[in-house]
Amino acid sequence: MSKATIVLLFVVTMVAAVVGAVIPNLFVRPVSSVSTVAGAATTRQIAVSANGSVYAAPDQAIVQLGVSTQSATAAEALKQNSADTTAVIDAIKKLGVDAKDISTSNFNVYPTYDSSGTKINGYQVNNSVTVKIRDISMSGDLLDQVVTAGANNIGGLSFGIEDISTLQVEARAKAIVEARSKAEAMATAAGVTLGDLISISESVNYQPEMPYARGMMADAAMSVPIEQGQQEVSVSVSLIFEIR
Repeated sequence: MSKATIVLLFVVTMVAAVVGAVIPNLFVRPVSSVSTVAGAATTRQIAVSANGSVYAAPDQAIVQLGVSTQSATAAEALKQNSADTTAVIDAIKKLGVDAKDISTSNFNVYPTYDSSGTKINGYQVNNSVTVKIRDISMSGDLLDQVVTAGANNIGGLSFGIEDISTLQVEARAKAIVEARSKAEAMATAAGVTLGDLISISESVNYQPEMPYARGMMADAAMSVPIEQGQQEVSVSVSLIFEIR
């Protein structure tokens, strides 16, 4: 092999090595640099929240009625209590309350003691029923009638709205209008334009009020005035908008 041939082979080998090292780097980019660029593109957002409320009169009442009797023996106390409780339930039904809206909520029998606290001197029987009154206008009359029939313990009277779905829709609409108005005002003040709605969430708040939550012993019939007032159904919403 001539000297010129040897020199030519050496030059070709060196050129091939250089090309093999440089060419791949011209087309390949590190993966990390691509993800960094993509992660830097963050959508600008504005988040707002608002509350919408509607008010409506309750359409039902729930009352706790009880009969408490005491006698020298458990059998006598139970017999008297059963008779009085039956009379109370009959009075409730005569006023038009359906049987499905009357349920026993508590029943117990326990001994009573003398002043020393060691000797049993009798027995007491308590029987309570929960009554749902769908016609609130008759609530006062019902309380009057059950006291006459033998109820001597009225544990509480609460008012409620059986179906709040329609009220919830109205409250939600109010809340969303308020939230959007707030977002538009904030965007204008910040010198940006409100974009698409990205997300929305809500929470509903409705707590039936209990204006008569105290216990009351009743010894005689009475005229009972009832004022149910109005109740609030509210919806809170949280909205996130894109801003441009």
